Amino acid sequence: MKNKRCGNCGSFEVKDKPYSGPYPWKDFPQVFLVKPISVFQCEICGETMGGPGDGKRFDEAAVESIATQIRLFIDRIIEREHCTQTDLAQRVGITPQYLSSLKCGANTPGFQTFNFLKVLAVDERAFKLASPSAKLIA
Repeated sequence: MKNKRCGNCGSFEVKDKPYSGPYPWKDFPQVFLVKPISVFQCEICGETMGGPGDGKRFDEAAVESIATQIRLFIDRIIEREHCTQTDLAQRVGITPQYLSSLKCGANTPGFQTFNFLKVLAVDERAFKLASPSAKLIA
């Protein structure tokens, strides 16, 4: 195999390395991959490079990572709050059917839905504050 050359600094010190991100993807400013994928990286300047077809590999890895994280967020919220998927969907402002499709990986959420579920999963106070009947404190 011919040595790869870095398009940034011109070095031939390019090695195959596992890569986990961050990777900007669609409306997500950064996606960290659950399973690293193999990319070429310059040992001199750190530039990361791909080859033909790598865009599709990155897309598939991003979708898989987001789906895995969404499942974990939903499971954590439901277990901690002892609520149903319907209750959770109402708090997030989506239909129960859409939440179910996110949980099984049939759909990929937008950045806002992803972040809202992440906040609800991480911050124990957020679930109560996300209630449609919660009163705002001035």
